[in-house]
Amino acid sequence: MELLRDPDAQLIAACRNPNGEGFEEAFEVLFHRYRERVYAIAFRVAGNQADAMDIVQESFALLFRKLASFRGTSLFSTWLFRIVVNCSIDHRRRNKGGRAPALLADQKVAPDLVDQTPGPRDNASVHEVGDQVQEAISQLSAKLRAILALRYLEEMSYEELAATLELSMGTVKSRLARAHLALEHVVRSRFPHLDISRKLDAEDDAGGAASDSFGVVG
Repeated sequence: MELLRDPDAQLIAACRNPNGEGFEEAFEVLFHRYRERVYAIAFRVAGNQADAMDIVQESFALLFRKLASFRGTSLFSTWLFRIVVNCSIDHRRRNKGGRAPALLADQKVAPDLVDQTPGPRDNASVHEVGDQVQEAISQLSAKLRAILALRYLEEMSYEELAATLELSMGTVKSRLARAHLALEHVVRSRFPHLDISRKLDAEDDAGGAASDSFGVVG
């Protein structure tokens, strides 16, 4: 997709020259526009708030260094989320066996990154389900966590997943199917009262997103 069709095109243009007059303001706008989404993906892959915060910092630091080289052959958001996924997976590998997986409530520790406005999901029963789903997701590999996060948090299509992860369509479908099976296995063994398999199948058959099944907050 051409840069001119990208909703972030003007900001990207202003960021191409780090010494330019509008660089700092444009970069700050991009940061505020995407920080919550970056944090949400990082949290799902990392499994805890502290690591997710580290990944956010790493991702935007890398973005700062590489932004001038962005060619606009894809949407900026696609390129950014690719950076986030790669940083998340690398961080997870470096810190394997480090911090324990966290519950969704831990996201409240980062008020500057997560919207704390009360909403319809802000009740005990929903948070309990969300915590259990997050705990189940934390048992999966980083790559499977990442594709689930992009599919159900960002509501990406198969085509968008392929572009973001730089995978073939066949690999995307295969990896997403593996992620579904792995998550269902963990849920059945640890939280048998939860039934997300039908929801996942129904939403994917319809080409939609099953964010409710993942207890998404913010």
